[in-house]
Amino acid sequence: MQILLESYKIENGTNQNFILCPTFFFNIENGRIAANKTTVTIDTIKKTVHIQQEKLFTIVETDTDATTVIDQWSLFLSLINKGNLWSKELQSYPMKEIKIHDKDSIINPLITLKYSNPDDLRKLGIWYNESRNDYSINNVPSQNLKTHDGKLKGNYWVFKGDTTFTFTLEPYLHLPEQ
Repeated sequence: MQILLESYKIENGTNQNFILCPTFFFNIENGRIAANKTTVTIDTIKKTVHIQQEKLFTIVETDTDATTVIDQWSLFLSLINKGNLWSKELQSYPMKEIKIHDKDSIINPLITLKYSNPDDLRKLGIWYNESRNDYSINNVPSQNLKTHDGKLKGNYWVFKGDTTFTFTLEPYLHLPEQ
């Protein structure tokens, strides 16, 4: 069963908003929450990455699955309070921030990262070629990548350097209903 994440009433009666994102960003193992759509904007001049996630969901088939998601939410809150939210892969990023946008009771996190060197983007699967002054991403058809800023060349999406480029990923676009 797929559940769109909205405000979720925890057993103690308080409303909690789920804002967990794919676990790469956060210090949480085996995350159960994903985004239907992710829009990534990279400003190569300001060296910033904006990752807007939309319509978070989880797949819950058993009570154990539901408990796992609630436990991950609790861990997420705990990591925020302790200042230990971000995964080790993002340690080199000098600025990491998450803002939560609530649209029609659906949680849409915005992650902002600041990087120092174009090679830092490798941790996000984005490769910089200095001699061509361009950035590339592996084309994985199941990710349903869409962009107006890049061109598909062989197995790679290629984006011009010294500019801002945006792409969207919708890996769960064709998820079965059951």
